[in-house]
Amino acid sequence: MKRLSRLLPGILALGTLWAAAAARAEPAHLRPVRDVAVTYRVQGGNQAPRMVPVAWLAAAERIRAEPPGLPGWLLVDLPRNEALLVIEAQGMAVRLPAGDVLPMLGGIPPGTRMAPAGSGTVAGHRCEIWQVSRQDAAGTVCLTKDGVILRAEGARDNRRGRLEATRVAYGRQDPKQFQLPAGLPVVNLPPALLSGLLGGR
Repeated sequence: MKRLSRLLPGILALGTLWAAAAARAEPAHLRPVRDVAVTYRVQGGNQAPRMVPVAWLAAAERIRAEPPGLPGWLLVDLPRNEALLVIEAQGMAVRLPAGDVLPMLGGIPPGTRMAPAGSGTVAGHRCEIWQVSRQDAAGTVCLTKDGVILRAEGARDNRRGRLEATRVAYGRQDPKQFQLPAGLPVVNLPPALLSGLLGGR
C-alpha cells in the first residue's frame, strides 16, 4: 500500500480534508455541490509530480480518479465509505482498505481543528484558505464556496503531500462513469497480493 499512498496524496487529501472540515460550521460547503472534473498536479514526498484527473458526481457523492501507474481507475463512494480499484482488463474490481485511501471518513478524530487563513486564486477560481490540524498531522486547504478543493498540502508521519488544480471544468458528469461495469465481480485480496498489484514493496 506504500506506493498507493505515494501515488494518491490528492485523493488522501480530498477525503481527509472533507471529513476534517465537518468539525466546524464553516465553510458553507464541504463537498462539491455540483458536478465537476478537476485535473490535479499531485506530489508526494520526493516523488516526481503527476497529473491526476478526478471527477465528482455530486448527487451520489462519488469520486472517479485515474492516477497514472495503477492498473485501473479508482471509484470512491463516500456515503458507503468504500473505495474500489476497477481493473476492467482483468474483469474485476478490488476492494481497497478505505482507511488507507480516505482516512477519517469513519468519523472526526478528537482534536481536529480548522481556522480561516485568507483567500487565494487557483486555476482561475477563487478559494478560501483553511488551516487544518490534528495531533499527528497539519496542513492547509483552499476550498471554493461550492466545495471544490483547489489546493491542499500537509504533512503526516514525516511525509509531505501536495496537490493543486491545474484545470477545473464544471458540467454534468455521466453517472455511468461512476458505476461498476455490469457483472464485474468485487474481490478482496490478501494484503500481500494487494500490495503486489499496487506496486508496493
